[in-house]
Amino acid sequence: MSHDLGSSLAAFRPRGLFLAALFCIGSGWCQSDSGGIAVIESDTDRWIELQSQIARSKNEWKSERALLESSIEILEAERKTLEQAIESNATASEVYTTNRDRLKAKVEEQRESLQSLAEPLRLLETKVKLLAPRLPEPLKREVNSHLSKVDAANAPVTSRAQSLVASLTAIDRFSNSLSSHRVARPAPNGGEVSVRVLYWGLAVAYGVDEANGRAWVIRPGPSGWDWQQRDEIFGPVLELIESYESDTENPRLIELPATLS
Repeated sequence: MSHDLGSSLAAFRPRGLFLAALFCIGSGWCQSDSGGIAVIESDTDRWIELQSQIARSKNEWKSERALLESSIEILEAERKTLEQAIESNATASEVYTTNRDRLKAKVEEQRESLQSLAEPLRLLETKVKLLAPRLPEPLKREVNSHLSKVDAANAPVTSRAQSLVASLTAIDRFSNSLSSHRVARPAPNGGEVSVRVLYWGLAVAYGVDEANGRAWVIRPGPSGWDWQQRDEIFGPVLELIESYESDTENPRLIELPATLS
């Protein structure tokens, strides 16, 4: 558009100068001032240039305005996106805070519940420790290994509970099953000998010293298990233990002394 306006203004220049000349001649002004035409020509050139600049500025402004409007639209879209993100983050933050507070309250509640178990656990620990010396040697070693985990000062309640449960589970399992073990006993001529022992739960046990031909009936007592030497039942006890350990296909009834209380 600026080019068309410039061409129109350039075409207008000779026509304007011609009209100005007629005006000068008709009025007689040109005769009194020979520089009048030059002034008109100069003013006309300046007016044409000014109009061209105005046209160019208008065109440039239209282009810049379109660019600015496009930029404004992009910024508005970004603003809406950011507002949605902020809103989403605020919602997520609220959900996180709610869940965190709920979990903290639950943890605190469980901590209080565990602390309420501290005294009952302590009493149970005392009872199990008093019972431990009366257990048979294999079971005593297992129980003591569990109890040693709660002897440390300030042991967590959960650790103490787990150790007690493991101890009581071991006692219950042992008392409800047959189990064979090797137990060290004093040898007749000094030193120690390995004795094969079959425990009938926590009720009674039978042991044999194959190297020295000795046998025992073993019963629980107030301060531990009482070993009553009964060499006359060496054969039946040995047969009983071997039958149990070998899982014989032809078992037979074996008579052994037993006292049930």
